[in-house]
Amino acid sequence: MSSEKISQASLGITNDVMYALITKNIREDSCKILDFGAGRGYMSQQVGNYLQKIGKNPKDCLYAAEIAPENFMYKEIECKKISTDSIIPYDDEFFDIIYAIEVIEHMPRPYEFLYQAFAKLKKGGCLIFSTPNILHLTSRLQFLFTGYPTMYEALSAYDKNAGEVSGHIMPLSYNNFHYGLRKAGYSSVELSIDRRKSGSIILAIIMYPFLKLASFKTKSKLRKVNLELFEENIDVMGKINSLDMLTSRSCIIVARK
Repeated sequence: MSSEKISQASLGITNDVMYALITKNIREDSCKILDFGAGRGYMSQQVGNYLQKIGKNPKDCLYAAEIAPENFMYKEIECKKISTDSIIPYDDEFFDIIYAIEVIEHMPRPYEFLYQAFAKLKKGGCLIFSTPNILHLTSRLQFLFTGYPTMYEALSAYDKNAGEVSGHIMPLSYNNFHYGLRKAGYSSVELSIDRRKSGSIILAIIMYPFLKLASFKTKSKLRKVNLELFEENIDVMGKINSLDMLTSRSCIIVARK
């Protein structure tokens, strides 16, 4: 195993959930995994260590891509340089798993990334990504008063700030991601969560009756206006005001090709 421990760049519990989802989807017979936006290589190292435990060589299975590959510290594998255009520089139908941790909110063209990942995945492969959840109640309240959702603030056009919160340029919600994934052709979309925010839990308890009423009215109105659109979005509409969406710090999605 790699000896030098690489520090985490994302929240520990977010990494824990991502690691569990990644390793759960590793198959014994086929194992090609891409860490997209790998940063210093914390998760690459964790996944690489897991691969070694199950008798696989990380060099044969694990790939990494990063805008600044010179910062990548996991020396067991090569890290390929990428740009901000969402292009995944590998052959089509090459990977079983593509994962991106706290990356998509930095992308100028996030929908293009979803298409790119779909093309690079094998049939049955999955895309796993995490991003700040702008629909938890603390974020909704912050947006009401400041115009900025949680984990989004004044933007910076300087590349040196691209990895900071000021580089979070795409405040998309689960609704947007679900649309983009369906449009790209993924067969299923699953939502997971990480840490529940205590402030959002309190707000959810206080506002629950109003949220249920608002959800009911929204669904009823859409059903009357456009039944086909209602049926297409019934799953998403059920998630938007769910306890998970109202309280989770991050939106963690597994989409299968």
